[in-house]
Amino acid sequence: MKSIKNILFLIFLSGYIVLVSGFIAGKEHIQKIGAMKVRVTDSTENQFIHTAEIRRFMEQSKFGPFGKGTGTIDLAAIERSLMKQQIISKAEVFITEPGVLHIEISQKTPFVRIFNRYGQGYYLDREGNIIPLSRNYSPLVLVANGYIAEPFTVGQTLNILEVKHDSINRSMHTIYDVYRLAEYITGDKFWNSQIEQIYVNNRYEFELIPRVGSHIIELGRAENIEEKFENLRLLYEEGFNNLGWNQYGKISLKYKNQVVCTKIQ
Repeated sequence: MKSIKNILFLIFLSGYIVLVSGFIAGKEHIQKIGAMKVRVTDSTENQFIHTAEIRRFMEQSKFGPFGKGTGTIDLAAIERSLMKQQIISKAEVFITEPGVLHIEISQKTPFVRIFNRYGQGYYLDREGNIIPLSRNYSPLVLVANGYIAEPFTVGQTLNILEVKHDSINRSMHTIYDVYRLAEYITGDKFWNSQIEQIYVNNRYEFELIPRVGSHIIELGRAENIEEKFENLRLLYEEGFNNLGWNQYGKISLKYKNQVVCTKIQ
């Protein structure tokens, strides 16, 4: 008798689940999108993109959601479409009742600003992604300019590290040396506070412009970087603290195990 009751209960429960599922599925098609909420999760750190731009993109694209049934919205397709914008690093799209479409965006974070030899400008993030310049926002990051060339087309390439660059000539390899040098400088708390600009001269050698002092630092080629910066750190901490910052116009680290200082005439 008890087993019959259990069986009947299971049958009733299964029917109820099917009925409720059908009701919910039907409700999804009846329920229409009536509102859209957009949030840029890191808007206090970066301001490359604003909620108004995302709204405009949605309203002008085939993904315009208003009036559509919630069950007809392709959330994954919207996320893929948003991710095609170079500044966006992450996009999450979901629906809540009553008919609200939510879009949450995270931006890529630049760490160096590039001005190449052709007058083109762009940012790079630490993953090697190119971030276009913005008319509305200019973050305070390390700047690199001068005779910088690339083995790719700026505006078409999305990530510089995905371009083969192991066997290219020295001039075309410059952007990768800049990337590596900028990584080192910004990854070190001391140097990140000291160096504000990287300049590449016509011999494809590197010069650094510090925030404090009137001197230029001749780094030479982008090799033995750790050793060169360690020698420079000793000069800063032991030499300049005693002699002052403004006696020298040039500091050269080009030669192995040497720091050559040239006084201002």
